[in-house]
Amino acid sequence: MKESAIQQLVVDVIVDLPTALQEVFTYLLPRPLEAKVQVGSCVLVPFSGQELLGYVARRYWVDARSTRQLKPVLDVVAGSLPLDENRLALAEWLAREYRCGLAAAVRLLAPTEMVAKVQKVLRLTPQVQQQELWQAAPDSPERRLLDLLASAGGQLPEAQAKAQLGTLYPTALYRLKRRGLVEQQNVLLAASVRARMLRHVRLNLLPEQAEALAEACSARAPAQAALLRALAVAEGEMLPMAELLRQVGVSASALKSLQSRGVVDLIDMPIARSPFGKASLPALKSPPSLTPDQEHCVQQIGQAVESGEHRSFLLFGVTGSGKTEVYLRAVALTLARGRSALLLVPEIALAAQVVESVQARFGNLVAVLHSALSAGERFDEWRRARERRARVVVGARSAVFAPLEHLGLIVLDEEHEGAYKQQEHTPRYHARTVAWQRARREGAVLLMGSATPSLETFYQAKQGVHTLLQLPTRVEGRPLPAVHVVDMREAARARGGVFSQQMAEAIAERLGRGEQVILFLNRRAYASFLLCRQCGQVVRCRRCDVSLAYHKVDGSLRCHHCDYRQSVPSRCPACGAPHIYPFGLGTQRVEEEVRSLFPEARVLRMDRDTTTRKGAHHVLLARFRAHEADVLIGTQMVAKGLDFPKVTLVGVVSADTALHIPDFRASERAFQLLTQVAGRAGRAQQPGEVVIQTFNPEHEAVRSACQHDYLRFYEQEIAHREELRYPPFSRLANILATHPEEAKAAETCQQAAQRLSEVIRAERIAAEVLGPVQAPMARLRGVWRWHCLVKCYQQESLPDLLREALEGVAPAQGGTLQVDVDPYSLL
Repeated sequence: MKESAIQQLVVDVIVDLPTALQEVFTYLLPRPLEAKVQVGSCVLVPFSGQELLGYVARRYWVDARSTRQLKPVLDVVAGSLPLDENRLALAEWLAREYRCGLAAAVRLLAPTEMVAKVQKVLRLTPQVQQQELWQAAPDSPERRLLDLLASAGGQLPEAQAKAQLGTLYPTALYRLKRRGLVEQQNVLLAASVRARMLRHVRLNLLPEQAEALAEACSARAPAQAALLRALAVAEGEMLPMAELLRQVGVSASALKSLQSRGVVDLIDMPIARSPFGKASLPALKSPPSLTPDQEHCVQQIGQAVESGEHRSFLLFGVTGSGKTEVYLRAVALTLARGRSALLLVPEIALAAQVVESVQARFGNLVAVLHSALSAGERFDEWRRARERRARVVVGARSAVFAPLEHLGLIVLDEEHEGAYKQQEHTPRYHARTVAWQRARREGAVLLMGSATPSLETFYQAKQGVHTLLQLPTRVEGRPLPAVHVVDMREAARARGGVFSQQMAEAIAERLGRGEQVILFLNRRAYASFLLCRQCGQVVRCRRCDVSLAYHKVDGSLRCHHCDYRQSVPSRCPACGAPHIYPFGLGTQRVEEEVRSLFPEARVLRMDRDTTTRKGAHHVLLARFRAHEADVLIGTQMVAKGLDFPKVTLVGVVSADTALHIPDFRASERAFQLLTQVAGRAGRAQQPGEVVIQTFNPEHEAVRSACQHDYLRFYEQEIAHREELRYPPFSRLANILATHPEEAKAAETCQQAAQRLSEVIRAERIAAEVLGPVQAPMARLRGVWRWHCLVKCYQQESLPDLLREALEGVAPAQGGTLQVDVDPYSLL
């Protein structure tokens, strides 16, 4: 064969680096690995003097002469990602849009436990001598970290060090690395979750042959005969080995004897770990009759699904108008076309109720994906979707990446919810934006629904970007609940002072009639802070720029950001005065007040403190639905999407907690929360009532929510946004620099702001940079925070602006530079 005809297999690899690298690298694929490495495979490759993990994006043949400078793939690691043309394109878009590494975007396509990892470990350097361990102050973070490493033999996974030192870790690591005493290295870890295998028994004889053999050996081997008869009755079906031995009542030795004779085979088969435990599927239900408005909406969506082309809809319907039934009909139409459907909900608390509705319509075609599942459950549900055994996926934010083939419909319930925004980790994507992009690429219909749409989405619908569908009334002609506003500046208070007399009387009336009540306060704990009446000192977190919340249940003060805890002081830490008292309301205080005023009432509290255990959301809501409690007290977990027929009163204990946050979306969030929680009342035959307590009854968010008037609020708020040129009239990016030393955080942020301004001027981009300034929460988890805000009026230019300006800006050692595109919090 001529040399020019020799072909060599190469692969493009997405190398897993912690930088915002958005390119692939080509490697030679050695012949022994050709059959093992496919698109999506995890591989080990040489890169810049290291061995790093990567994901195969493409395989292709090239002329062998062009591969002479290529490095070979070193090995293949167990596990793979569902990479194909559509998903790779989505990952590339994510990396560009949210300025993250391509590897970080690709990792979103599968549960984290399925993907091999390169673990960071800390090691003592050769420069460390025994005396070095004693040079640091005994109580210093550096000394603690050095002691940890020494006791672990000089090497420790970084995650363990972080767990031991908590918020002290970044400072300790930064100082020790600067002195050359500690180094970080990478270690390869295989995927931590696999399919669960269960050993089964397969009979290698016909049933009649097994019966004859059992008869022949019944005298000398009764245990084997009993096994043969049980397998014969199964008529060729494989039986779980443990269950078979238990039913027959024999030991495994009898089965081993049959296996050695070739009569049976023992086969390991994967079995699913159900996210529902031992609970059976709900009984399938027939769809209810549709209202004329629902019928119109389903018809419009059905035509789009039938066309097989991408379209997007905003379903704007008041609370209780039957949006969920429209979703279910749309899913049914999609399945009838042979395509799959994805239904996203913002909160895990909503997942159980929505899953029950979807399962009651589509049975075991439904898979569930959210963070409350165990690693094994999440892996099995993900695999069911990938293997097309499940054609409908219900899940929270990350389920937008579910491996569904032939995707025909994405439903985004409560599309306005901030929970759809990933805020803690890179990439900081918004599931609504990703859903729109995925639907567009795969020719699917996007259906967004809300009683209080985000201003950006409603504005786009008014501009014709999305088709606007409306459900203006509740099903069966049920009225929206009457809303009463109580001005707490003047209102008479019930005993204890938490409730106005009007709200206390309304609660008593509902309890007397055997009805249910929801009380909403978007603040957990017992009190917001402890204050000294002598000097005005507030007890604050040592690591964060916030006050500590008082939790009366265990008598602790806690930071709700870093989880720092301390006991309640008997005297003021500043002046020593004994006059230190809790101020501000929390859900624990509300619960105490309800129990005091209504001792016969059965009370449940639902907040982050009561829902830490797996399944706690589902248990609490199931108990309330079964009327095992009369009053449900909760944070925003109880404010949306829930449907309890016996709830006739909703009380908003304080509407003011969300009104004065330093964020341009504060009014919008307050209106949405008040409207949504009000919508939990009167959803069945009995009319509902809402009582809102506030010190700001004239605030536009409160006034519009009281009248269930979204359009009034929208018109006023959109005019305000346009005047200040905030979204949807611009696109934002929050650039946040962090460092254990404030000066270095400020310096990094200053460099970023300067580069952004230079590129804006040079490229003549319609944009501006606000800042840099200290972040509203100046210190968090022991590090200082500075930020600047980019307002880009040429919205499509923002990703390119960020890439060009920030390419060469590196944070100081020990710090970070985070980019949050379309931020939902500026704190």
